[in-house]
Amino acid sequence: MSREDVVRFVETELPSLSRDDHHGEAGYALPPASLALLVECVKRLYVRRVFEFGSGQSTREFLAAGCQVTVVEDSEAWLAETDAALAPVQRLRFTSHRLPLRRVWLAGAPLQSWVLPETALAALRDAELVLVDSPAWPPFREHALTLALEHSRGALIVVDDANIPTVQRFCRRLAGQNRATHFQTNMDHGLFFLHPAGHGPLDSHRPLIETLKAWRRYFLARGS
Repeated sequence: MSREDVVRFVETELPSLSRDDHHGEAGYALPPASLALLVECVKRLYVRRVFEFGSGQSTREFLAAGCQVTVVEDSEAWLAETDAALAPVQRLRFTSHRLPLRRVWLAGAPLQSWVLPETALAALRDAELVLVDSPAWPPFREHALTLALEHSRGALIVVDDANIPTVQRFCRRLAGQNRATHFQTNMDHGLFFLHPAGHGPLDSHRPLIETLKAWRRYFLARGS
């Protein structure tokens, strides 16, 4: 999967594949139209290695498409439900890391996210598609996205819930600051697609107002 292939796919094929007139609702789970689009990405780009922040129906779909899938998940119950639905042959291509969310620091503000062990980082570096669909509190996904942009330079990176203004803002900011090719769908929860430029250090800085908002969201999440 070459960089040129992914850039061409994001710029020319994704807009025609997405359906902006469809608005499904499936709670925390990815709705059918978004799942179908992700599977189409796998098929058209010949993706074989997937890394997911979060697990669920998307995990099952990626495995059904023949991919090797690594997930990081903080919910023991959610991971157990995902694993219970897998066929024995699929478990041979499935690796899970059940890790608690911890306080991490990003550009001067705290978030709840993961500190990945080297085995997970190796899988992230090797991934051809990365799906950021967790933590459950979408604003905290900013940290997972920075991990993907830093370590998965050759991958197609996808963030769910991009119709949420906070998520859309950090996706667009990080894409712009790091010259990532990008495209956003409006169907379902909204999927934001990025492909890193592939060189240079990651720029994750925020304007002061966004950093203050990040602090506020952190304390709101802790109090919920």
